[in-house]
This record gives sequence, C-alpha cells and structure tokens, in this order.
Amino acid sequence: MKHLGTQMMATERLTLRRFTPEDAEHMFFNWSCDPEVTKFLTWEPQESVESTASFLEQWEKEYEDSTVYRWAIELNDTEQPIGVIEVCSLDERIGSAEVSFRIGKEYWHRGYTSEALAEIIRFLMGEVGAGRVWAKTDTANVHAGEVMEKCGMLPEGVLKRAGWNNTGIVDLAVYGKAISAAAAEDAQTEDTEMTTHVTKVMGEDGKLRNVISDETMEYVGILAKLELSPEEAEAAKKDMADMLDYIDQLNELDTDGIEPMSHIFPVHNVFREDVVMNGDGSEATLANAPVLKDGGFKVPKTIGE
Repeated sequence: MKHLGTQMMATERLTLRRFTPEDAEHMFFNWSCDPEVTKFLTWEPQESVESTASFLEQWEKEYEDSTVYRWAIELNDTEQPIGVIEVCSLDERIGSAEVSFRIGKEYWHRGYTSEALAEIIRFLMGEVGAGRVWAKTDTANVHAGEVMEKCGMLPEGVLKRAGWNNTGIVDLAVYGKAISAAAAEDAQTEDTEMTTHVTKVMGEDGKLRNVISDETMEYVGILAKLELSPEEAEAAKKDMADMLDYIDQLNELDTDGIEPMSHIFPVHNVFREDVVMNGDGSEATLANAPVLKDGGFKVPKTIGE
C-alpha cells in the first residue's frame, strides 16, 4: 500500500478532515458524551470537554504518522464535526484496512455515515491501494450493518462471542469489500505501478473544487515526455483542475430532450462530391505527345545524361 495519511476530502454534504483540539466541544456534545452513541463501543461516554480535548491532543500528534487515517465528519451546513470515521487496523501483508465509525444521534438516519464511508472506501482502495476494506460490529447494531451494505460491503459471517463492548460479551458480524483477483493482478503490473488521484475540496465559495496531486502531475509529465519546472508543474496543475471544474459544471446541465450534435455550432459541409464531367482527357493529352508508346508517352531524359 502507498500510505498518504489523513487527507482532506469532500462529498456533497460533508468535509472529511483532520481533528484539531478546537473540535473538543463539538465532539463532546455531539457524540462522545452520549451513552446511546457509545453503547456498542469499548469505551465509556466521556465526562467533560477537557477529557475530550486530551483525546484530540493525542490524535493531533498521531497525524504525523502517514499510516494513521482518522477523519472528522464535518457537516458543511454547520461547519462542525458530527462524527468520526477511521482505520482502526492495517495488515500490510494482504493490503487490508479495517474501518470503524460513529456519529452523533441527532444525525442518525440521514445518510451522512454512508456518504462518508463510501468516500473513505474509495480513497483507501483507489489511492492508498488497499485490496480489502472491512469492518466488524455487534450483531445487535443492525443500523451499522445497513450502512456498510449500502456502501457495497458484503456480510461475511458472524463470529460467536468474539467481542466485548459496553453491553457485555457479543457476537460480531463481519462485513467486507475486496478488489477482484483480476484487478489485484493488474495492480502488480508495471503499467499500474504509479497511481494518480484527484481530490475534491470545498472552496471559499462553498463549491467543490478539484485538486490535482503532485503524483498525478508527475505521471502526466512522464506520459507526455515533458520535464516541468516546479513553477510549470504548479501552473499545469491549476489548469488541469480548472478544466475538471468546468467539466463538472457541464455535467450539472440538464440535457434531457436535447439532440446530440457533433459540433457545438451548426456546421454545413461546404465541399461537394467529385463529379466527372468530360472524362479525364487522357487521349487528347497523349495525342500531343512527341512519341506514343504502349498507351503512354515518352519524354526526353532529364536525369543521368
């Protein structure tokens, strides 16, 4: 796997970003103090904003490790974190990432968790290179299973009395999503050794913007056989991002009922078909030749005399 650390990403309604100590109050009141949210977790509800702040100070230090993936789920409408989604274990040998998530009770059943999880699965499998993303949950936590199935994670079985949480000893349901064997083989080839990615982030105007990675720009330079200076690479990244932003705008247009055209303007062919009017005139041409021979004419030699 190619570890990239906790990258900022955006979806239609959410921003996925790193936690900061300033998130302590929102995290505490939105979910970490709530016994209903922590019911299926292994830690008790936190008792104060200060205890939550201590967690966040430690998390902030852990972001220095590129194998740490832990995102605040920030709701764009309120610009405050409403939950957390993270990778809780990695197995480098098989390219496996285990994920977990929790979200404030006020935001349940609105599709926020599945929206965040789908983006994290895309990131882990498409950019980090994980071959398998999986999770486990108390079988009594049926809504968590529904979220995972909505994101394409399939139920793989139940581990009897295999876990413990605030309700006691529990059975664990396992869900997973993995790339196909063919895709895994392709990922090992030289052609797919270099990965590229484009991330969407929220701009100051509240709209999603495309951001081209340095790796993508380097790959484009290799394909085009160009040696770009740092300044040229930055300019090219901006141009590419602007083009993708424009394409996104075009994709938002309602084209129902509009007939496809090959050109954006009405164009008429100004060329006519070739029409033979009086033959090719070859007989008249040959008649004027000084010497006729085998249906052709002989001219004086001009080279090699």
